Amino acid sequence: MFRLKEIRMECGLKRSKVAEDLHMNAGTIANYENEIRQAPYECLIKFADYFEVSVDYLLGREEEQKPFKNSAALTAEEAAILAGYRKLGKLGKSRVAEYLELWLERS
Repeated sequence: MFRLKEIRMECGLKRSKVAEDLHMNAGTIANYENEIRQAPYECLIKFADYFEVSVDYLLGREEEQKPFKNSAALTAEEAAILAGYRKLGKLGKSRVAEYLELWLERS
C-alpha cells in the first residue's frame, strides 16, 4: 500500500504543488499515487523527505509515523504552521522567510 496520495491530501497539498516543489511531472506523481507505476528509490527518498515521513511508512510497511531520530517532535501549533507554510507559493514562502528574519533580528 503506497501512501503518497493519502499523505499529500492530509497535508492539504495539490499534486501540482508537490510536483513543482520536487521538480517532477504531476502526471508521473499521479501514476505513483494510483500505483500504475512504481516510484524509483530516488523518488521515494524525495517524497519521504518532503513529507517528513520514513520510506517504510510511505510504502505501508509501518502503521505509525515515527519521528526521525534527529528531529524533535513538533507541537500541534508548529505542525499547523508548517502545514500552512507548505500550502504557500514561492512568493508567500519568501515573504514568510523575510518576516521571520526581521523578527529574529529584533529579538
